Parts: sequence; C-alpha cells; structure tokens
Amino acid sequence: MKQEEATAPVGEARDAGTPTDDAEAKPKNAASREKRRHGKGFVYISLKDCDDALKKIDPNAKTMSVGQFASSLGHNAPKGRFQHKVDALKTFGLIENDTSEVVTLSQLGEDMLYGADKAKARTTAFLNCAEFKKLYVDFPKSHDNARDDLLNYVRAKIGIVTEVDRFYRLFLESAAYAGLLEGTANPDAKIVRLRSAPMSGGSSGNSAPVTEEAGEQYAVLPADEVDDLLDGAGLTEFKQRSEVRQRATGRFTLEVGEGGRITIEITRPIRITVKPENLIADLPRILEALNQKGLQA
Repeated sequence: MKQEEATAPVGEARDAGTPTDDAEAKPKNAASREKRRHGKGFVYISLKDCDDALKKIDPNAKTMSVGQFASSLGHNAPKGRFQHKVDALKTFGLIENDTSEVVTLSQLGEDMLYGADKAKARTTAFLNCAEFKKLYVDFPKSHDNARDDLLNYVRAKIGIVTEVDRFYRLFLESAAYAGLLEGTANPDAKIVRLRSAPMSGGSSGNSAPVTEEAGEQYAVLPADEVDDLLDGAGLTEFKQRSEVRQRATGRFTLEVGEGGRITIEITRPIRITVKPENLIADLPRILEALNQKGLQA
C-alpha cells in the first residue's frame, strides 16, 4: 500500500462527516489534489476516532459492506472523506479492505476492541503509522521535550510542510489514547513528555507508565523491528504473546586500528517478555530456541 493511499490531502480540515462533505472534499482531478498537498500526507483521523469508527462494524460478523460502513459514519456514499477514514484505519492496521465491497476487522482491530490487552493493541496500532512512529521513537521518553522541537522535527524530518499543527494534534491525541503520553493531549503545551509503552496485561491505554530503576529504562521497539529480533532469538512462535523492548541507554567500546580506522561497538540490551500459556511447556521450548540460535546464558 502506497503512503499516498493511506493519507488525506494536506490542507483538508478534519470533519466527522456531513451529508454534503463528500462532494466538497473531493478534488476535481489528480493535478488539483497534488497542488493542494504541498508536502507529505498523513492520516486523516486520530487513533481514538479510528477506535470509535471500528465500533460501527458488526461485532458478531466482524465485517460490513463498504456502503453500510459509510452510512454508519454519516456519509452518503463510500467516497471522499469516508475513503480518507478507511485509509487511516488501514494505516493503523485495524481493518482489511482488499476489495471495494467490504471492510473486515483485522486481528489487531479485534484485539483493540475486544481483546484482553487493549493497551498493547493500541500501542501496536499507533506504531503502525510510520509518521507517528518516527516522531515517537526519535524523542526521549519521560523527558521534557519542547513543543517547538517536536514541530521543527515534523517539518524537517517527516516532511509535513503545511497543516503541521493538525498533524501534531492528531499525533498527541493518538499517543494519549495509546498510553504513550504523560498528561493530556494539549497541542498548545510548551513541554511534552512521552512515556514508554505500557506492559502487557493492562486494560487501558491510560495505564501508568512502566517504572524502571534509574539508568535502566527500556523503551518499546518499533513494530517493524520486533519480527527480526524475535526471529533472531528463535522466538517467532511466541510473537503474539511477546513484548520486545530495548534499553534506552547502553555501553560502547572504541578501538583505533591499523591505518587509524576507528571501530565503535555499541551494546544496548534487548528485553523480551513472554506471557506464558503453560509455563511448564513454554519454558523448555524457549530455552531450546535460544540455544539453537547460539545464544547462551
């Protein structure tokens, strides 16, 4: 899926949907749409709004026709601003929409609505949005981050040229709903404090941040790095029950070799937490998998 398909035209005001908004939101042609963008596009609605939209899908069948879904969200037809909302749901990984006829809850969407660990599902969905993930990962957690620094980063590193304030507001709202923001989502606050992802087992995205001993804070890893790390440890089969974190601080060694070549080796421990279904059965399988990958205690 191309990023353009998962984003709304920059400059489009956020709207819950009205009977006439679809015609107004649709550019006359592709050229005019590109002219309006003036920079990178991004999701149209926040993660919380996506969660609210998901609740309109039949909870028993877990699927709904596109027309019915559009109507349930207040749109006359499945186009225009409705399509932007569908694209946002796809970006967060909450629906499957392989055809133009139906929308179906993804496994992550089901977990976020009905799962036992909604906090983990919200975190995963938040990190599925590449732009949100980049901003979140590149700023320290439990630290005073200046609003201006965040906004400058959005412009310079993410490529949002116009509608920076709207992107920033959606980021804060989504981070708060995922439990990754300390305090309320106030886009005017001069200082912003992000928090590490809540541990598995919480029932709310507003659960308290995980506390670590000083200098031992572990931060949640981006979703696209988790698979590789679990595979490297031989623990892919435990993916749905695992949380992977990396220590925020580390150690390095520096050597100067022949010809003045400088070699730097950085060590930042990885922590994998597996939620066991059967401790007696799971433990030997985990130890065997680690040993097969050449990892030693």
